[in-house]
Amino acid sequence: MTALFSTSPAHTLQPGASALQDGAVFGAVFHDCKSCGLVLYHLPDQEEFLVPFSDEYRIGSLYSVKITGIKPEEWAYRYYRDDVTFIDPYAHKLMSIDAKEGEQKVCCLFPYAEDTLPYTHTGAKTPWADRVIYQLHVRGFTASRSSKVPHRGTFKGAAEKIPYLKKLGVTAVELMPVYELRCSIPGSPAEGEETGKVNFWNFGEGCYFAPKAAYAAGNEAQKEFRAMVEAFHDAGIEVYLQLYFTDTVRIQTQVETARFYVTHYQIDGFRLMGSGVALTAIASDPILTDTALIYYSFPYEELQKEDKENPSSGKPPVAHLAESTNSFSRLVRKFVKSDDQVTREFAKAFVSVPAGHGDIHYAASYEGFTLMDLVSYNWKHNEENGENNNDGEDDNLSWNCGVEGKTGKKDIRSLRIRQVKNFLLLNFLAQGTPLLRAGDERCNSQGGNNNPYCQDNETGWVSWKETVDSRNVLEFTEKISAFRRDHAIFRRKKPFSFSDYEASGFPDVSFHGQEAWKPDFGGHSHSIGIMYNEAYAQENPAPGLIYLAINAHWHSQQFGVPTPPAGWRWRVIADTFEQQSFHEEPPVITDQRHVSVHGRSILILRAVREFDPKAAKKSAPEEKTATPQKNDNE
Repeated sequence: MTALFSTSPAHTLQPGASALQDGAVFGAVFHDCKSCGLVLYHLPDQEEFLVPFSDEYRIGSLYSVKITGIKPEEWAYRYYRDDVTFIDPYAHKLMSIDAKEGEQKVCCLFPYAEDTLPYTHTGAKTPWADRVIYQLHVRGFTASRSSKVPHRGTFKGAAEKIPYLKKLGVTAVELMPVYELRCSIPGSPAEGEETGKVNFWNFGEGCYFAPKAAYAAGNEAQKEFRAMVEAFHDAGIEVYLQLYFTDTVRIQTQVETARFYVTHYQIDGFRLMGSGVALTAIASDPILTDTALIYYSFPYEELQKEDKENPSSGKPPVAHLAESTNSFSRLVRKFVKSDDQVTREFAKAFVSVPAGHGDIHYAASYEGFTLMDLVSYNWKHNEENGENNNDGEDDNLSWNCGVEGKTGKKDIRSLRIRQVKNFLLLNFLAQGTPLLRAGDERCNSQGGNNNPYCQDNETGWVSWKETVDSRNVLEFTEKISAFRRDHAIFRRKKPFSFSDYEASGFPDVSFHGQEAWKPDFGGHSHSIGIMYNEAYAQENPAPGLIYLAINAHWHSQQFGVPTPPAGWRWRVIADTFEQQSFHEEPPVITDQRHVSVHGRSILILRAVREFDPKAAKKSAPEEKTATPQKNDNE
């Protein structure tokens, strides 16, 4: 084929490729190279054409060229530098062709599908305290046959689970990387080339603007990704993406990536990851001030410095920022497995309310044991990863409840389910924003593998198999999520004062021990009572008291409960010791000033006014009461 196209300087202001009616404009950054340019692939006959870049195409380090006389839909491209070709990091879609070098991944060149879809999301941003984040891997979430969705392991498959997520009370999904990885770029190996393993988690330097084709059910990854996002938004669920940046990714590229997903796909937020995150540039970008940004730490004071040259701009907002560290997960794991010297620190973290920004906490995340494995294994079992079990975290703060791995012993299995419920309850009811790892609500196990980064199989996928335990834990998760949603005292936006500053009768929050108002924060204490006054809820405040009797000791413990006002009675809302933990008809506790709690169990008590003592009759019909609990020794 004879090249009928013509070239001319484009002098574009940004990298990437844009299709025109009769051609295209290409822009790329090159430093310190002897030769560079463009390789064009004519798809109908697989012919290749070189377009060398000369100084007339260059402004600074940005080279750009306008090519006319081609039909964009018939062409693909790569860039070359000296003797190496590579994909455009700004490409929106990649495809594979049979080139001279063999099978080659190339960049598509046609009007981008996401630009042609008339979709605009204008949903209101949910306050951090009201959010529940569900962290998932798009493929691993529904790849298993047990997921029973029509489009397993795809963007469509994730959207097909929306009714399930709504029942869990999820307000946002956090997706592990969903973009193509850069392959065969100068100085970098192709995906999986270094180790011969599948990069299942998809971390690495990315072709950030191209949704991953392997996650599409068909050939239009952009359209399917857009449709998934739109489906989540229609259901009232926000979408956050994990963005992984190495220190080789330019600051401009990082900012442009975040802007691209916000403007083209209406993405609601990002978890920023990697060694080279341009944190300040992204967090202070004016286009992203409504976008949720999650990182392990933010320099809030630096970000809020006033612009002295332009005082009218004031201080930039930080309300869209949220910290996410493993500090809570380590505390809650120590506490639940009955470590010494931790109760005071745990209780403080449990009721701490972040001021002015978000604080995301979890008991388990994608990195480490699943929640079920956390209570089933003392040690990691990563042999399948092929690294002699040397990879993954060694310090998991886990406890196997007496037997390593699977067991048929009913008492141990029962204890494990109780511990999973304890973790779920504490994670959901701690102040801040709870994050739930996909599958933890249904006893998903990875067989003790705490680092399945290369396991694109049943080990790394979520299991949707129905068992007595999975149904029980799923029902508990739905109910504890609803309890948090129904009681705004667990969704505070302002810190507690530990005082009754409105003279309602009780402090906004208070700690208790074996006797009311006397918490035991000693080094060997493993239990704490926490009472909340619902009159101090910032949303629909109303008279009511909630008491969490949290017993991480292996024996039953007595808790002192503040005497309720006349006409009020304490009732048991939930007990993690019971298989059906939430009571349909909450029983009244026998002693309204003390309650006994089984070992390694948590009670939720609630008191509201039920009758006027002055008008009450002397005799009343018998009412169900909570059975006093005997001391148990596990």
